[in-house]
Amino acid sequence: MGAQQFTSAATVDDVVHANPALSRILNTHGIDTCCGGSATLAEAAHVRNIDLDELLTALNREGEPRERFVAVAFTSATTVDDVVHTNPTLSRVLNAHGIDTCCGGSATLAEAAHVRNIDLDELLTALNRAGAPRERSAAVAPAAVHPCASPAYEVAAAPTPAPRAVIVTPAVPRPTGYVRFFAASLLFALTFGSTLGALTLATLTLPWNFLDGLPTDAARLAHGYTQVFGFAALFIMGVAYHVIPRFKGAPLAAPGVASASFWLETGGVLAVAVGLLVGPPVVGPSQLMGAIALLAAASGFGWVIHCSLAAGPPTPEGFERYLRAGCAWLAVAATLAVVTAAWADPLQPAVWEAALWGFAGSWILGMSLRIVPVFLGLPPLSQRTSSVLFACYQLAVLAWVSVAVIETWTLLPIARVLTGATLSLMVGGFVLRLGILGSRENQTQVGDRGYEKFLIVAYVWLLVALVFTPVWSAVSAFTGNPMPALVLDFGRHAFTLGFLTQIIVGVAARLIPVFAGTPLWSTRWRDATFYLLNATIVTRGLELLVEVAGLAEVWPYISISGLLGVGAFAAFAVNVFMTMRAHPLTVAPGPTGIDPLADNLVADLLTIPGALELLVSRGLRPLQNPEMRAAMAPTVTLRQACQIHRVELEPLLAELGKLAAISHEA
Repeated sequence: MGAQQFTSAATVDDVVHANPALSRILNTHGIDTCCGGSATLAEAAHVRNIDLDELLTALNREGEPRERFVAVAFTSATTVDDVVHTNPTLSRVLNAHGIDTCCGGSATLAEAAHVRNIDLDELLTALNRAGAPRERSAAVAPAAVHPCASPAYEVAAAPTPAPRAVIVTPAVPRPTGYVRFFAASLLFALTFGSTLGALTLATLTLPWNFLDGLPTDAARLAHGYTQVFGFAALFIMGVAYHVIPRFKGAPLAAPGVASASFWLETGGVLAVAVGLLVGPPVVGPSQLMGAIALLAAASGFGWVIHCSLAAGPPTPEGFERYLRAGCAWLAVAATLAVVTAAWADPLQPAVWEAALWGFAGSWILGMSLRIVPVFLGLPPLSQRTSSVLFACYQLAVLAWVSVAVIETWTLLPIARVLTGATLSLMVGGFVLRLGILGSRENQTQVGDRGYEKFLIVAYVWLLVALVFTPVWSAVSAFTGNPMPALVLDFGRHAFTLGFLTQIIVGVAARLIPVFAGTPLWSTRWRDATFYLLNATIVTRGLELLVEVAGLAEVWPYISISGLLGVGAFAAFAVNVFMTMRAHPLTVAPGPTGIDPLADNLVADLLTIPGALELLVSRGLRPLQNPEMRAAMAPTVTLRQACQIHRVELEPLLAELGKLAAISHEA
């Protein structure tokens, strides 16, 4: 076989498919071989601002003629990343089974099959049938250094039936730093959030007072702060702190600041909500202190995310700018909350516009660019179109929030019309360009993929929210008629419950099993959450019949919406808590049981003086790279690392044991 010559028109996937070992060259140049494989080498070089000729020379030099070939077979112990790097086209098979090839790649096929509740033998059969056996070079070292993927794969003379993996409890628990964010988020939703909202709605729509004398305006405000800054913001922060380091292949920046942001956000929401419910003289100082804490939390969150995103190369999707903008909007919303608490109470509507369309909108649209194509098998957006949409969307939100601020004192009908229409066009254009509501002809339905409906229906509700907030607001300003309060209320709940909450639940159903290393506790409870959540919004739509059609007799039935909402949040919370409580599972280390050195994380072993030099000298060379060391060592055991890099374990254990003994004696 002659040498493979790559040109500027070859895609990243072409290179990796032709010779997986060349991933090392691509990764060295900062090119994403995990999720950016459809770009040509010319496009990838342009995005990374690297010399194309130099890249082609390096690839063609490394891809010299192969000397001998062996067949590749996947077994239960092969990781998802191994499969992708061995044959990138097999991503389709993995994705079709609902296995995340982007942020769940360190899991073995046995773990991934267990988490997704799919048949392991069926998965292995599909992979080995679709993947060959194909030829690959044995003369080139297969070590790839991209932190999103490990380079190993198992090599055998011929495919053999894969044995079932033995499942045991791991020696070291997985990171659980995100759990407190989720726990606090759900506790807020079940107390001051959805429950207080249901009681307030029932008090407004039924002839009884369920608030025991509390002012309904204060209860509604406490409900709003808890749902937006408590439930939604804390959940987004928890997910962000967990996935951004994995997306960027670098450790989380300033973990201490991230931890502080949790306590500040939690304390700020509590202070605002409790102050509003207690009333004078506590409400003023409590609301101000709480808003200041929210501002400090938003600033810390933005700083951590900015530094974490800057630690890695930019991605073709450009989702980083949405996340940075979302952090800035969260700070703007908190600043407006401080001003509102201090002296400008009528400014409150602007707080919600900045928090919803600025913070939540930017984060969800940005994360959609990254995860929706992977989750649903959609083609990625082009960089040029994404840049235009991003700039126009941010300008539209800026104008929308500015008008909301100025209209605290004076009406701006023309500006309201223009900003409402522009915001609607930009969001509608994004949804159209994302293609989430279109067909997905190449997607095969295999295994449990119940999270898809959340994502798709959420974007439908986003379009509904557009109609009943910015569009209706623009029409009202154009005709000179004030916007009906019930229409605005329905529009905001279509956004908060239909879009924001539904995206959170859908993404959680997809990611939390990967985070926790165990299957979702109940797919039935997940589906119950979906139906209850959408029934909540539909029932809330009775407000339109009252306002538009004058059907006052349906007014009492609106209170049912609150009960359905509490049920949806309760079902979601139970599912998340039970999933996180389950013991993570992993593949048994071997017939001799768990070894205290072999099955410990590499990061823990590196605390032994001289261990780093020893491991590098024996073949674990990626540990030389500080970023790789920080990203991978906390997640890989020594046994797994030796298997990946084909290092003999027993001699290394003996040498490492001597180092540990010397360290202990010292």
